[in-house]
Amino acid sequence: MRGTSLAAAATWLALASPAHAQPRPLSGSGSSGLGSGSISRPGILSGSDVAEGASGGADSSPVRLGDFGLPFGSAVDTGADAGQQRGWNIVPSLGISQLATDNINQTRRNKQAEFVTSITPGVLVTMDTARAQGVVSYDPSYRYYANGTSQSGVDHNFNGQVLLTLVPEFLFLDLRGSASRQAAGGGYNQGGENTTSRDNTIQTTSFQISPYILQRFGGTANLQLGYAFQSVTQDSRDNTVLLGPNGLPYFQDQDFTAHEFYAVVRSGEEFGRLALEGRLISTDYIGTGVLDGAYRRTAAVEGRYAINRFVSALGEIGFEEQRYSGLPPFELSEAIWSVGTRLTFSEDSWVTVRYGHHDGFNSVQAEGTVGLGVRTRLYGSYGERIGTGAQRAADLLTNTTLDDLGNPVDRNTGGPIVQPFANSLLGVQSSVMRTRTGTATISQGWDRDTFSLTLLREERTPVSVDPGTFTEPTSGNSASFTWSHSLSPSTSTSLSLQYGTYESARFGDGNVYSVQASLFSELKPGLVGSLQLISSSRSNQASFDRSRFDRFGDNSSGRALQNTIIAGLRQTF
Repeated sequence: MRGTSLAAAATWLALASPAHAQPRPLSGSGSSGLGSGSISRPGILSGSDVAEGASGGADSSPVRLGDFGLPFGSAVDTGADAGQQRGWNIVPSLGISQLATDNINQTRRNKQAEFVTSITPGVLVTMDTARAQGVVSYDPSYRYYANGTSQSGVDHNFNGQVLLTLVPEFLFLDLRGSASRQAAGGGYNQGGENTTSRDNTIQTTSFQISPYILQRFGGTANLQLGYAFQSVTQDSRDNTVLLGPNGLPYFQDQDFTAHEFYAVVRSGEEFGRLALEGRLISTDYIGTGVLDGAYRRTAAVEGRYAINRFVSALGEIGFEEQRYSGLPPFELSEAIWSVGTRLTFSEDSWVTVRYGHHDGFNSVQAEGTVGLGVRTRLYGSYGERIGTGAQRAADLLTNTTLDDLGNPVDRNTGGPIVQPFANSLLGVQSSVMRTRTGTATISQGWDRDTFSLTLLREERTPVSVDPGTFTEPTSGNSASFTWSHSLSPSTSTSLSLQYGTYESARFGDGNVYSVQASLFSELKPGLVGSLQLISSSRSNQASFDRSRFDRFGDNSSGRALQNTIIAGLRQTF
């Protein structure tokens, strides 16, 4: 319990600080019981879920039904251990931290020192019973800015995924949500909340409620019918965000609700080496800007054939319709297809590669996780998708599971996730974008040391402009290295190095790097103290006079340096 208390409190303390610039630490490889082997829109099943969650039997199929790679994820399995009453665990906490920085806006000119006091209550709830399984982590933070008092306010950090069994082996209710903030104008390290003024941030909040039924027809097939209600809000808090060269903003507040109906049929173990899946998905959006009257609809059949225990052939054919209300309006109605292969090296080491036609273009999709010896693991993924930032926030809810501290991890690979609505490297835009994202993480764990290296590449190309805004293509690369070391059972340290580059058609090219050293110590049972030292620097090669469009008036090329100290205490109860 002592180690758990320290880990949880250290995580919360780091998140309470505006300068938190590294992913929340994972408690393991991402297969912590919640979401282990699960897949799909709330509840679309993987092979292990079909066997255990739906029927209580063993899966005799030589291939796993969860290998299709649907764009959905299930927070928890459907009751493999339903007979075990492990109960609820509720851990409340209260934290306070003091931040001091010499350049709150991280500008080359007009530097402003700032002192920020944060008060952060928190609660971590885990549940594992016959009727409820899930994790909820919520830690809102009230930040008081000593000099810019108008910046003071509450920021929300939240992750939660809960599966309720209403009728055993038949009717389920999936609840999930997430909230975080990011720098509106970009140019900061990608890993979450950086030290910046509050009027340079966007708060994103997303929720989803999905009831569904699940029916198994012996070893022949499994049927799932469901509905999902989604709600997403991206709020600039009535502040003026960065303006483009024509005086129009890159972003305006965006919110939507969505109604999604889905049906999925998957073949059972009687098909042996062959696994088939048919799906119908229809999502209609009611929202602002490009999402006013938008929709996504897909009908497809996907198959996989296990050539042997190491190699499977993948294929898909179907039809899709999409619509967005931007300028010009984006509409497509056409066939989709893909072919690919899955290489399985062991139960927890595999790589899947597909090439196909989706969203109106041909592209490659790849993901995988490979164990490199006992202590080292490699995660990777690459994909392309059309959509808005608000839609990506909703999609993230169905593409991730949570570890036992409430941190999001990839539902397929178990790798850490950089949330798109907490990625501050590229600026926020509310138009429809074609986004290419590639990421790779290698981690190594020892008894007292953990090392992690993450590489990220992202490209955004405008497809349809949100009326009343300006848009442009952007791209960025980043690398982050983190070393965590346990000095004693009650004291740990970490060192994080991050470097990123970004390219903008109008604002030119730039780069950003930071160094962060942290110390966490359990002063007495349940009370953790922290000290963080951060130094961050970014450059910009401005291609025009930014002073006309940048609210900070930083119109010159050059490098801006920011130094920050954060001291904090958190008591868990």
